[in-house]
Amino acid sequence: MVCGYNTRLTVIVPSTMPDEDKLRVYVRIVRLLLEDEDSVQAESYYNRAALLVHSTSDKETLLQFKLCQARISDYARKFLEAAMRYHELSWVAEIDEEERRHML
Repeated sequence: MVCGYNTRLTVIVPSTMPDEDKLRVYVRIVRLLLEDEDSVQAESYYNRAALLVHSTSDKETLLQFKLCQARISDYARKFLEAAMRYHELSWVAEIDEEERRHML
């Protein structure tokens, strides 16, 4: 017998929170959902983050966002799109060389 769970994540982000902080929260949620292999919910929170991505210039947050974008494309079987994202990220000098090789 296989026991599964079907829980729906609901996160309420205060409207008074700055957009940059909201973006960080959403990206963190997306990363956690992808680690849990819940790509459907991850994409939902990714879409929320995509609306706020213009609000930051923080390189780390932008890199995490782009990596989430690549992983969601991978889960959605959009392999060409995912490959383009991974290839783009492999050229970013701020990412450890070993991680860049892993992306390729």
